[in-house]
Amino acid sequence: MEVGTKKKKSLFAEIDMTSGNLFWKIVLFALPLGFTTVLQLLYTSVDLITVSQGDSPDSMAAIGATNVIVNLIVVVFQAMALGSNVCLAQAKGAGDHEKAQKVLHTSLWMALISGVVVGLIGYFVAPYLLEAIGTEEAYLEKSSQYLEIYFLGLPALMLFNYCAQMLRAEGDAKAPFIALTVAGLTNVAFDCLFVFAFKMSVAGVAYATIMAQALSAIIVIIVLFKSKSSYVNIHLKELKIDKETMFDIIRIGLPAGLQRFFFSLPNIFVQSALYTIDPGNTDLTNGAIAAGNIEGYVYAMIEGLTLSCLSFTAQNLGAKKGNNIKKVFIYAEIWGLIYCALAALVIGLFNEPLLYLLVDSPESVASGRERLFIMIFPYAMNSIFQISAGSMRGQRHSTFPMITVLLCSTIVRIVYIYALFYQFDFFHNLTWLYFVYPLSWTLNSICNLSGLAYFMPRTLRKIEEENRLSPAERPISESEN
Repeated sequence: MEVGTKKKKSLFAEIDMTSGNLFWKIVLFALPLGFTTVLQLLYTSVDLITVSQGDSPDSMAAIGATNVIVNLIVVVFQAMALGSNVCLAQAKGAGDHEKAQKVLHTSLWMALISGVVVGLIGYFVAPYLLEAIGTEEAYLEKSSQYLEIYFLGLPALMLFNYCAQMLRAEGDAKAPFIALTVAGLTNVAFDCLFVFAFKMSVAGVAYATIMAQALSAIIVIIVLFKSKSSYVNIHLKELKIDKETMFDIIRIGLPAGLQRFFFSLPNIFVQSALYTIDPGNTDLTNGAIAAGNIEGYVYAMIEGLTLSCLSFTAQNLGAKKGNNIKKVFIYAEIWGLIYCALAALVIGLFNEPLLYLLVDSPESVASGRERLFIMIFPYAMNSIFQISAGSMRGQRHSTFPMITVLLCSTIVRIVYIYALFYQFDFFHNLTWLYFVYPLSWTLNSICNLSGLAYFMPRTLRKIEEENRLSPAERPISESEN
């Protein structure tokens, strides 16, 4: 592909992130990102509905019990792909095609290696991890079976995630969305086949999930091989690890991965605390799982806006357009607040029918409604905290938001559970258990906005200084400072 020539419009045409009406471009780019996350969540929803209808409520609880482990381990390594996003977006913004190609091929190896290593380790330790978080004995065996199979599919999941992040970094959010649409339909078909026809229970939905993940990975890899509109393409002769590029990706991606780890870690304590409210009450557990699943769909668009903010910021950093970096953050936050208001309205009006899609008992619905009301109405705080972190990470300041999550999410939530929830009967209920989430979001928002007020002026001053230099003197890529 000849770099710099005008590209023919195609299904996977990229969005220009450095010029034009950024207010609308940000949300147009975020929409397929959000829908992509929704499709990933549909894997879990379809799994839950299928085993609930085709097997038993215990099977639903068994799959739900694995979510904490998946979020704690798998999502950490998925988040590291954000380093690839930032590096490739900055290289494209600076017009450095050679650097972008190195990011692509190095990232593919990182995805494959991390997927194989973590997948194998996870397969053998899955039962012990579930025991460690206090999974109830009644569905421990089924949970272990589901998680072991899920870990076997991790290489495909990592390849999809890294490839998706690189496509997004260059301005293509459609290809990952289309890949997951095809994979999602495949997942539904195999769920029904394995559970209803072959009576495979949780093993069936686990195999259906990893087959769908493999298909999504194959599709995005083909796009990176064949798409003429893509800024980067896979070439087998270039498929090697560039050490400098790898360390640059890790420098940005590792704090992002650790942030996800610190954010997910206290969820283990929250889930263990949930089991103590009314031990053995499957309705209580299933209601909480169903509400958590619905909340995941609400979060999907926030994640889309966060990734949009990150990619737009990184490209404009590479293009040395400081004013756009300010606009991107403000516009993303405006869209986030609008979206949170709409989500709160929908949940307020339709929470009961939404919950009945996943559970069938009034007790489970009551449990789920309580969680939804506590978490969704103050969701704007989550939006502010996530998008501000995305802006900092796009500016190559990835460590600060990691530290704020460690302090405001991990430590605050764990201390809250042990100092209040377990110690006082007044706090030992669903309402006060889930109140810890909006509390930590608010603290995170305050810290991240303070950090952004410190870092952004310095980023803009640095861009101004570099713009005064001749093109030959300007650095293409810099370490985080």
